[in-house]
Amino acid sequence: MTSQSPDHTRSGAMRVRTPIPGEIDFSLMYFAHDAFARDLRRMAAAAAAGRGTDPSVRNGWETFKRQLHIHHVAEDESIWPQLREKVTAPRDVAVLDMMEAEHGRIDPLLAQVDACLTAGSATGLAAAAQEAADALIGHMEHEEDLALPLAQTHLGAAGWSKYVKYLQKTQGLGGAAEFLPWALDGASPATRAEVLGKLPAPVRLLCRLAFEPRYARTPRWNGITV
Repeated sequence: MTSQSPDHTRSGAMRVRTPIPGEIDFSLMYFAHDAFARDLRRMAAAAAAGRGTDPSVRNGWETFKRQLHIHHVAEDESIWPQLREKVTAPRDVAVLDMMEAEHGRIDPLLAQVDACLTAGSATGLAAAAQEAADALIGHMEHEEDLALPLAQTHLGAAGWSKYVKYLQKTQGLGGAAEFLPWALDGASPATRAEVLGKLPAPVRLLCRLAFEPRYARTPRWNGITV
């Protein structure tokens, strides 16, 4: 069985994912990756339209950066260290080295986007946004194709639960209040139903009655379609 996402490639074309056999369900990880790719394409579209300095674009970009920071810190603190303790094959160690190196490359590229936003450089912003998009989307593809299979093999459900618990401990409901409506923004009805169906009923209710209305009060990416 395969799954398709319209939000995870540089162009927005369908990326076909083949589920990784094992105990871990990576669908929420894929869901987050899709949201990151969506916002990168939004920034590229805003830059191309000369709207990079619009307040709603800046709000959307700041939310994107905050969610990416949370995501990468959680991986750096609770996934890669576990795998470092378990993998021994040189090719597998090389994958973990790649993950860490790619994480280190992304922050400076986001800083270039920030610098162009501050300077009001439309041409520079378009180039910086594209470079950041290429790097991050490429990283997410490497992670899905190379690193997540290692997690499936070496961590299993028990090891993966440490990652989930890390996020729960460090983010809690306050973190979910932004993450869920951010990630659901623009999702298809089928994707929305799938994601919400994995959450406890009280969280689904909070998302609908509190998280999403609160999130909607801050304009993000107004008029930017991808």
